[in-house]
Amino acid sequence: MSRSSMNMATRFNLLNAALVLVTALGVGFIATYTQLTRQFEARQQHSLALATMLAETSEYAVFTGQGKLLEHQLERLRKVPGLAYAVIVDAQGRELARMSVDVRYDARPAPQSGKGPESFWNWWQASNRHGLLEIVQPITSGGFQNEDALFLQASTSSAVIGEVRLAMNLDDFVAVVRHAVRWGLLVVAVILLIGLAVSLAMTARIASPLKRLADAAHQLIDGRMQPVELDSGGPEVRELGQAFNLMVSWLTDYRAEVQSYQSMLERQAFYDELTGLANRNLLKDHLQLALNQTHRRCSSMALLFLDLDRFKYVNDTLGHSFGDQLLQEVSERLRNAVRATDTVGRMGGDEFVIILVDLDRDVAVARREAARAAEQIGQVLHQPFSIRGHDISTSFSIGIALCPHDGDDNEALIRYADCAMYDAKTQGRNTYRFYEPALQQRGARRLNLENGLKRALELGELMLYFQPKYDCARRRLIGAEALLRWQYKHEWISPTEFIPLAEETGLILPLGEWVLEAALNTLAEWRHQQLVDDEFHIGVNVSPAQFWHPQFAQRTLEILQRCLPGGQGLLELELTESCLLRPSEESQRTFNALRQAGVRFAVDDFGTGYSNLGYLKQFPLDVLKIDQSFVRDCIDDLSDATIIRAIIAMAHGLGLAVIAEGVETLEHAEFLKREGCELLQGYLLAKPMPADQFAEFCRQLAFHPYLGSAAASHAAGAE
Repeated sequence: MSRSSMNMATRFNLLNAALVLVTALGVGFIATYTQLTRQFEARQQHSLALATMLAETSEYAVFTGQGKLLEHQLERLRKVPGLAYAVIVDAQGRELARMSVDVRYDARPAPQSGKGPESFWNWWQASNRHGLLEIVQPITSGGFQNEDALFLQASTSSAVIGEVRLAMNLDDFVAVVRHAVRWGLLVVAVILLIGLAVSLAMTARIASPLKRLADAAHQLIDGRMQPVELDSGGPEVRELGQAFNLMVSWLTDYRAEVQSYQSMLERQAFYDELTGLANRNLLKDHLQLALNQTHRRCSSMALLFLDLDRFKYVNDTLGHSFGDQLLQEVSERLRNAVRATDTVGRMGGDEFVIILVDLDRDVAVARREAARAAEQIGQVLHQPFSIRGHDISTSFSIGIALCPHDGDDNEALIRYADCAMYDAKTQGRNTYRFYEPALQQRGARRLNLENGLKRALELGELMLYFQPKYDCARRRLIGAEALLRWQYKHEWISPTEFIPLAEETGLILPLGEWVLEAALNTLAEWRHQQLVDDEFHIGVNVSPAQFWHPQFAQRTLEILQRCLPGGQGLLELELTESCLLRPSEESQRTFNALRQAGVRFAVDDFGTGYSNLGYLKQFPLDVLKIDQSFVRDCIDDLSDATIIRAIIAMAHGLGLAVIAEGVETLEHAEFLKREGCELLQGYLLAKPMPADQFAEFCRQLAFHPYLGSAAASHAAGAE
């Protein structure tokens, strides 16, 4: 009978019977072993006493060498029960007398070790239990106290003059063992019967309620939750029944909660918790289905890999909760921008995937359909998001891979679309790109540049270019902006390519310190050569990662003190708006420490970031820099001109200086001067140039075509 086919009472009875049997066998064994051990020890003590008595009574006969007397003495032991043989030898081992009860032992040599089985256990472990208990007892001469000793001139000191060697036959002890074992088995049987009787009685009282409890537990497993009533089995069993009923009550409540959570857990397994879009798992399933459907219908499909531009700055400046809300609203717009048959999913972070199915088989037509979908997504997301009082404009960089044109493997399509997305980012963001095999080489280039950037400093591949800043009102240079350039393997790498790479890899911190120190050393050299006046300052761009670093203020002041000790107002740090939109205590301390040391602050690319200008009140800045995107079309575009006028008016109202970047024509300069912006920077003055060319530019400043025309215009106006 298998274990599963036996009921609980049967198993309980078998368990009790096994326990009783083990107990009975243990008790019987202990009792039998104890009895046999005692009898064996008694026989051993009897044999030892017999040998000792024989040794004491044989001293004189051994000493005098009377063999007949010794044989007569041994013959008197023939009737001793269990005696096998007895031998008396002198000190040299010569046999003086022997008595053997059985002819088998007539030729048996006398024992030399004098040891037989020392205990019952040793005798029981022997392979032949019908052995002899052999004992050797020395015979000494210390007991002589008569005149024979003096007459024979023997020594009165105790000395061994011989040995008594006798052996007891243990054959009859086997019968004793058999008798003891029979009594032990009888004791075991009695204990077993009594134990089984008690076990059956216990089973009737305990196993029956436990069986009912077990049946109720099986019903519980099958989903039938019914309480059980136990009226027997003692208080412990009744307490167990009460605990079971409490568990049934709790499981009933828990089942309702599980059913309510089950749908939620299933949703979490396949849908993104934040946005409700398909997650990675569901995207892979839908992508595989789309691939199968494309092959079956002989059509095409497109995989769009989307990355939200500059989302990291939103998180860093406005907080992660703000970023989460932005992702939710972006997800809602993406849902509404595609067809119901298409799939929108979130890969993680600010990365999304869109699967467009049932496109035309022709590759050119499929590309146009995918491009139209990407443009529609861009238009939908171009409208600003209003979140907690902030108007946020977003854009996506989109990479597109087509099936079966680019590949028919889901992992390959995702990789190709991701590669195309990075190409869209390098092309200025807010655009889309289709995958091309050459993009794999661009990915390898990105990895190569990352490795090269790590060694650019030690190889001397980095250098600074400087672009002048001009004050039209006072007709003189007021400063220069230091711009980082990198020549890698005889190729000039664009800052728009390697600066984001440095920020992503964390190399921006050592690069930033190198730029700061090199710029200040260059300014110190210009001042030493008297190429610039005492008010000429150097501007250095600072990324958010640098500005938010806890040691930024300390390291900047150390470099400033080392390169230009006492240089008040000679260093201008140009910050982006994202640096100031996270007014933490750490950033406030950094700003205040640098301001107290005389460091100037300018906001670079003003007007291209966020509409919340509260940082202008929290951080006492010095300069606003109008971004070149507004200056470039300010003559022809009325909206750009209006924005410039508003920035100038706001800056003057706040007591800030304002400088325009990207001034390329005389018309730009004249317009800006009319509107009140007299600080200019751009190609009209000079392109960024190395330090030695900038020094020559300062020497030839009076011959500059624009500055000469500006001076003449100023003189004509004065007349």
